[in-house]
Amino acid sequence: TISSEKTVILNGITLSYGGGGQLRGKYVSRRDNMLSLSLTCRSRSLPQWQCLTVPLGAMDLTGAAAIGIIVRSWSDQSTVSHFALRSGRDGDFVDQAFGKTMVSFAAASTHLDVIEIAKAPNLPIQAQWRDLVLFFRPGPLEIELLDLRFFVV
Repeated sequence: TISSEKTVILNGITLSYGGGGQLRGKYVSRRDNMLSLSLTCRSRSLPQWQCLTVPLGAMDLTGAAAIGIIVRSWSDQSTVSHFALRSGRDGDFVDQAFGKTMVSFAAASTHLDVIEIAKAPNLPIQAQWRDLVLFFRPGPLEIELLDLRFFVV
């Protein structure tokens, strides 16, 4: 059940929202999908943001050329989402957005996106921690994340 501003799903993976509005709903994981989210808004105003956060650890990017994601998803109604790599150090963090928008719709689809490290001058090569953050459109949401892969090359 999702009933508060931060819900721990598994091993530090969280669904959170903030900045107004109240969400309620549920999440389910089955053999045929990684994560199914069903959210409704319980207030007149929508939250300013809502996201799924996946901790990645410190992850030293020395010598790496690119960071990427491959995601398979679907949603009954077309919905857009955005990914960012969050890097933390000394109590602060910086987000490096992936360049493409993920569109989920009523058929399973594959989304691929890459951050070229040489073209991301604000991305720290070393960080105390990193998270992969999936920002959803604020408000009610029905989405299936069938698979999500993260890679560094």
